Amino acid sequence: MASGLGTATGTATATATAVDQLLAQTLQAATNPSHEIVQKAEAQLREWEHEPGFFPAIARLSVCQAADSSNRSRAAGPTEAEAGGPGAAAAATTEAEVKVRWMAAVYLKNGVERYWRPNSRQELPAEQKQQIRDVLVRHYDAEEVPQVGLQVAVLLGRLARIDYPRYWPELLPTLMEQLQGCRSEADSQPECARQQRVLLVLHYVLKALASRRIMPEQRAFEELGGQIFGYLAWDVWAPLTARFLQFVRKEEGLALSALQRGYLVMRSMRKLVVYGSAKPYKSTDHMNFVEQLFQRLRQFLELRYELRMGSSGSPVTATILVELERFVLKMMKTLNELMDRHSVSFARFVPVALDFSFHYVFHEGTALIFDAGDRINFSSFVIQALNMLKGIMLSGNDTISASAHGAAGASLEDELLASAAQSHAKFFTAERVTYICEKIVTHYFLLTQQELEEWQQDPEVYDQDDAGGDAWKYALRPSVETLYFTCFTQHSQVMIQEVLRFVRRAQQLQLTPESDLKAILLKDAIYNAVGQAAFHFFNKLDFGAWLTSQLLAELRIEAPNFRILRRRIIWLVGHWVGVQLPRELRPLAYEACLHLLRPVEDMPTRLAAARTLTLLMDDFEFMPEAFHPYFPPVFEALFLLLHEAEECDTKIVVLTTMTLVIEKMSEYIEPQALQFIAYLPLLWRESEEYNLLRCSIMSTLEQLVRTLRDVPESMKPFLYSVIRLSTDLQQHSHVYLIEDGIMLWLAVIGNSTVLTPELLALCDHLLPIIEMSSENLRTVLQLIHAYILLDAQAYLSRYGEGFVAYCVRSFEDIRVEGIIAMLRIFETCLKTDAAMGLRLVRPALPFVFLQVYLKQEYPMTMGWYLTIVARTLLIDQAVFMSVVQELQQTDALARILDVWIEMFPMVPDTHAEKRKLFCLAFASIFGSNELLLARLPHILQLVDETLGEVMDKQYSVVEEGAAKTTPRYYDSLVIHDEHELDEIQQAGHAVVEDFHSKVYPSKTYHDDRHRQLVLKDPVYKIPLTEYLKWQLQSLQAQLGGQRYEQLMRSVVPEVLERITMYIEQTVPKACVVCAGSASGNGFESGPGAASADDSLPGGPAESG
Repeated sequence: MASGLGTATGTATATATAVDQLLAQTLQAATNPSHEIVQKAEAQLREWEHEPGFFPAIARLSVCQAADSSNRSRAAGPTEAEAGGPGAAAAATTEAEVKVRWMAAVYLKNGVERYWRPNSRQELPAEQKQQIRDVLVRHYDAEEVPQVGLQVAVLLGRLARIDYPRYWPELLPTLMEQLQGCRSEADSQPECARQQRVLLVLHYVLKALASRRIMPEQRAFEELGGQIFGYLAWDVWAPLTARFLQFVRKEEGLALSALQRGYLVMRSMRKLVVYGSAKPYKSTDHMNFVEQLFQRLRQFLELRYELRMGSSGSPVTATILVELERFVLKMMKTLNELMDRHSVSFARFVPVALDFSFHYVFHEGTALIFDAGDRINFSSFVIQALNMLKGIMLSGNDTISASAHGAAGASLEDELLASAAQSHAKFFTAERVTYICEKIVTHYFLLTQQELEEWQQDPEVYDQDDAGGDAWKYALRPSVETLYFTCFTQHSQVMIQEVLRFVRRAQQLQLTPESDLKAILLKDAIYNAVGQAAFHFFNKLDFGAWLTSQLLAELRIEAPNFRILRRRIIWLVGHWVGVQLPRELRPLAYEACLHLLRPVEDMPTRLAAARTLTLLMDDFEFMPEAFHPYFPPVFEALFLLLHEAEECDTKIVVLTTMTLVIEKMSEYIEPQALQFIAYLPLLWRESEEYNLLRCSIMSTLEQLVRTLRDVPESMKPFLYSVIRLSTDLQQHSHVYLIEDGIMLWLAVIGNSTVLTPELLALCDHLLPIIEMSSENLRTVLQLIHAYILLDAQAYLSRYGEGFVAYCVRSFEDIRVEGIIAMLRIFETCLKTDAAMGLRLVRPALPFVFLQVYLKQEYPMTMGWYLTIVARTLLIDQAVFMSVVQELQQTDALARILDVWIEMFPMVPDTHAEKRKLFCLAFASIFGSNELLLARLPHILQLVDETLGEVMDKQYSVVEEGAAKTTPRYYDSLVIHDEHELDEIQQAGHAVVEDFHSKVYPSKTYHDDRHRQLVLKDPVYKIPLTEYLKWQLQSLQAQLGGQRYEQLMRSVVPEVLERITMYIEQTVPKACVVCAGSASGNGFESGPGAASADDSLPGGPAESG
């Protein structure tokens, strides 16, 4: 086929018809029910995409051309219907032709995304683009099949978004000319259909142009809107709506046609009103059109009522009603968007909008949208009207001083806003707000018969909470609740008094098991009103007294209809948890939740109790000790609820509550956890198609692992399989599960004592995760850090080189936080196993040393670079010098030392361990090298500052013949055992700084491993003064006494004096328990004192 298309397009004898026939056959094959045939056809089409003339041929096939329709009918090939005679063949051929046109339009629309945009890699030639544009504009209005016409209209809109006006300036003039050639008053079906097709294309073109966000393109659209707005409004929209009103009671067919065309114009006018003018209030056409919208809305709503009341049940009338409601909603959305985007322009219509919304939603106009049984029959309109009221309340117009109206020098904008503020204040009187509150509570807050039926038929689906986000824009109850809350924010005093009146009414209304449904629904609405604005009733309503005197009694009434009140009361308790629920009443709330979690209650009530329990336990005043008596039965009831739930959303709600219970009651969870743990694998298998539920399961597993610490052996295979699945990039579900999977993995590693082969094999997923994206880089680095502490030899020998290679590749591309995390892991490698760690980190050292040499990083990052430099120097000076030489700079060592000395004071005082590490590293290279000797005074000054931070005064002694006491000092950073480490941490010193613990705050085996690492770190083992003394003695031996004395004279005397004092007056920290018993020289090696020669270079054999 490929060669056939190439021949048809490349030889002189081939014609466009032959190409069309070949493509038509392939497109028809692409609509075949056989999957195999469709795949072959799609592959063939993809192969032809790069052939010259392919997309122009597709464009010719996508439009209806009467002149060659017979040719294309034959090109579609024979069908099975031909056996039935000429009539059947014609019908089948027409259907096949439509499928070909539809497929061609869809294929061309998708091709625009890849080949049309300027400067794209495979952009179509300009002449082919022009051919496509000409064919589409010339023939689109002849398409009689709505589905194909819609695809062509969308296609033209996409082309217009890219090409107009730069490459296709004639598009809009052509469309307007074609539209002007159609008479809105025409009665003939072909003429009406043609106008409808032109209006459809015009709408999608304007919609695409309005979606552009670059400022010059927006200004171009505003200019275009100014040119065509008047014609569309007064020569098309107004005549069509008037014609509809004229014929709706006479000729329903003509009326329906006019209404459908008017709806298409309304869709275009919506874009022009909202995006087609920067300041609509300056345009007379815009303001008159908005005024006309309110007038048409009233007419259409009254007409809708008449049609519903006098409906003959004919299909045409039913269609008119549906189209009429769509038209009304489109006009309401236009007004609301105008209010949101152009508040100044809408300010002129605030009085009209307030009266209109109030009339139809709360006053006499409600008869038009409510049935006899107070059931709303046009809820979408009510939502838009309520949102209009709410938007005006929140617009801020009431904050503009009314005195600005008419003031000298006031601009038109100020006058409009001031007038709107006056209208706002005049409309929302105390009486009007009270009336609105009463209508909301006694009418809109009442549960409808439809809601009660949904509750009865499918309780779980009914209970699903979808009121979050922008639900107020689309759902009736959330929109009512949002308006109600807005009334509280704007008119709180009036609303509080009115709702308190309803509360008193509810308190006086005593219910019995025989009470009728009407009274129950009224109380439910009142309780809903109190809960929605609970924070506004702080110190205004004694909820504790109300709870004990009435609510708890009503909650225990078991009559069937009282399930409504039981659910609402426990919901109300949850909303008052953070407002004013006394601590002494918390046990009553726990009992109420436990009572409503019983299996005899229906699902919505049990779920409401679970949500309230979540709020109670997540509150600041929650005390585990007070909840402990209720914990076992509550956890059992939640587990039973989870087992009985069928909907995914329901299981997520219950799992969320159980996860919080596990977290808050971690000290008591173990006896209840075993049965729950045994159920989770079954729940995991059942949730295979519900990734969000699996995320909740992993969050619960993570909390269980954290809480139990010692993970049961029977649970580990399941945990490993969950981690493996959620972090496998080959699984489609990893998009949803990977983040929770990594957190679970981190918890498992933190509470593992042995690195098993299964746990180690999971690491195959680590590097692919961070190589794919840096989104999870921080947590993956935490995982690697935890693995190194768990078993450095096993992990680093298998994955160490690959990780270091990744770090070297990534240093130039990641942010500072990522670099610091990597350097932190490097330091851990060097501390856990110095030899192997240095060998692994060696490829990254040139980058680290170069950054110090260039001095181009922030002080925090430079502190970590210098930490790696210091560790390298302490472990192996030969490696240090080889890395310096690799920099291939003659002054590399001198420059690194100078930057190190300069940046030393930048290390915060809170990081005394880093300063001591640097001093140990400096002391390790004391020798006869002139480059080092020249910087010795500066180094000793830094050592003096560090000694002042790390040396603590332990006790004082009075020497014989002395008139004053002599202090004795010890190195406060020297730690001998875990008990001493605990004391230091309790004193507020962050010795064990582990970024794993920031995510995982509870005590784990990982913390124990990190503490052990601290205890063998030279910084916490070697007294700085002892090591400094040994190194200075070694330096003196190398230089000789005279040269050494000469060098010491270059040091600031006060600095040398303090260093000498610290060295001479140091006592071993182990002597703290026997203060005052040490001799005056201060160098006794007490129990546990470490030998510097065993841990650091630079002893007598290594100095210099």
